[in-house]
Amino acid sequence: MNLINGLLKGGYWPICRVYARRLGDRPADVLLRLLCVPQFLRVNRYWPNFVKPRRFSEKLWSRQLRDRDPKLTMISDKLLVRDYVAGKVGIDYLVPLLWRGDNPEEIPFDELPNKFVIKTNHGCEYNIIVYDKTKLDREKAKQQLKKWLGENFGQDTFLGIAWGYKNIRPTIFIESFIEDHGKVPVDYKFWCFSGKVEFISLHFDRFENYSTLSFSRNFELGGGLNFGLPLYSGTFKVPSNYKEIVRVAESLAEGFDFIRVDLYMVENKIYFSELTPYPGGVTTRFVPVKQDFQLGEKWCDFKIYTLK
Repeated sequence: MNLINGLLKGGYWPICRVYARRLGDRPADVLLRLLCVPQFLRVNRYWPNFVKPRRFSEKLWSRQLRDRDPKLTMISDKLLVRDYVAGKVGIDYLVPLLWRGDNPEEIPFDELPNKFVIKTNHGCEYNIIVYDKTKLDREKAKQQLKKWLGENFGQDTFLGIAWGYKNIRPTIFIESFIEDHGKVPVDYKFWCFSGKVEFISLHFDRFENYSTLSFSRNFELGGGLNFGLPLYSGTFKVPSNYKEIVRVAESLAEGFDFIRVDLYMVENKIYFSELTPYPGGVTTRFVPVKQDFQLGEKWCDFKIYTLK
């Protein structure tokens, strides 16, 4: 397995990235679609139809390959999307912003609270969670940030087809640390089709004992896809302000054929996390197959493009 992963990351993926870079902002042509098939087969275990996709998995990959709507860049930019959220539902749902800038050397560490989160706006998993700044290796953090700022997440990672991230100007920003009884709060992920929540996945303890639960819109257990992660074994109650959470999610999803809206809940206060156009990217298999088809049918407004 390690050998296969090494060959993918060291040989096959870079070839895809080089060719995707050559296409610039143009939708994927026949060759790039063919280059992506081996990875799709490896993850999903069936031959994809990127031209007339039916399953949710196929449509998700097809969006990465073909959709060049500028809105995808706006919502993928973790700073620009804050303006979008403020305009749709108000600033009260935003995690407080402590600082933003382009130069890691200018971060005012001494002026920051003891806990905070450092992020960059142009990719996924570009986060440094600071639980105690007295224990933070500032030089190491600055070097890590410089490395991230030098990357184009859309072009330089995986197959290089996450187009929404390609044209984002990299920036550092620091947010307040939000927690629920000393832990990272539960991550509510609302899978929205044509502006309507169809199912919810809850993600617990992402940095310790990562597990999930999936519910239908009406909070019936097992209403969505399985992500290959352990199922949460603890107790969970439907929040008293569930209708409000759904309202916020659907307001943010308005105008999108599909979007995943991620929210946090801390003591009945709702915080925006992110909007995700490519959940799972090119490495996640969505099961069961029946549900993959059903959610593909819910993505009924999927854009069809004339391909060359």
